Amino acid sequence: MNIVTTSSTSTLIPDVSVIIPTYNRITMLEEALASLHAQEYDGMVEIIVIDDNSQDGTSQIIREKYTDIHLITLSENGGASAARNQGIAVAKGEFIAFLDSDDLWEPDHLRSQIALLKSKNITDTQTHFGVSDIFIWETIKDIRYQKSQKPKPQYSSTLHHLLSGGSFVSTPSAVIFPKHILDEIGIFDNNLRLAEDTDLYTRAILKDFKPVFTEQASVVRRKHDSGQAMTIKNIEPRITNRLDALRKYYPLAKQRLGNVKQSQIHSEIYSDFARYYYEDKSYGDWLKLLLISTRYSSPLCVIRTNWHYINDFFGRIISKLRFAS
Repeated sequence: MNIVTTSSTSTLIPDVSVIIPTYNRITMLEEALASLHAQEYDGMVEIIVIDDNSQDGTSQIIREKYTDIHLITLSENGGASAARNQGIAVAKGEFIAFLDSDDLWEPDHLRSQIALLKSKNITDTQTHFGVSDIFIWETIKDIRYQKSQKPKPQYSSTLHHLLSGGSFVSTPSAVIFPKHILDEIGIFDNNLRLAEDTDLYTRAILKDFKPVFTEQASVVRRKHDSGQAMTIKNIEPRITNRLDALRKYYPLAKQRLGNVKQSQIHSEIYSDFARYYYEDKSYGDWLKLLLISTRYSSPLCVIRTNWHYINDFFGRIISKLRFAS
């Protein structure tokens, strides 16, 4: 891999610009950079690190140890997507790849993804962006397993999944965009503090750009307890965020969604978030969301959608009653 440094006056066009937002994660950031420097890719790569006002000496360490990196130091913390936008604004690569500072890339990530996007198997390489499968690494338990990044089969389309179930992409680190796509659809929405990536993918699909998937896992997403997005505490704001997106995008998506009505998606949103409460053993909140879900769809549909959890719930109750007797 050939790492290139660019400036505002440079005419050099790298093959790939890698954008890495970071905040108070210098140890994990250096591990992410090590995985980037180990890429088995022959093209020219521009590395852009955006320090989102870290207080752990991130900028100083990057400045001293990594002279081939384009460092942007922000004076205020604006969140990961606002930081990514700063990187996109200066990126010169033909392709834009994202790498979160707590994620890792397998050595063949760039090579396999760029090869796929340039493949003759894609009828029009100008209309696709790449999505790789990932490994989930639960660092506390030291458990690692592969996760598909394709939309789930219960949804009728990629767009249906995005509006109803949120993003099918667990981390932006698995996504590579041709830069011209971002030029057309715009950057991350700085007004959003949740699900900015879902919003970006939705806009891409509505502009007729399509994800092309690989079943090869070339990204490692580390699950840890340091500032990751999804928690039980932010379920309610996430529901509000997804309902707002539904109201915003359904009129634009209606024809593409066919027989999928807005009320159905409304119901599915509550069912989707209910499972997080169930897995946290917050059964009261789980039941509350299921009941709300029945306001927008028939109880039978809600039961069918959530049968796994309902069956498990009543199985637990029966087991306790038998034990008590």
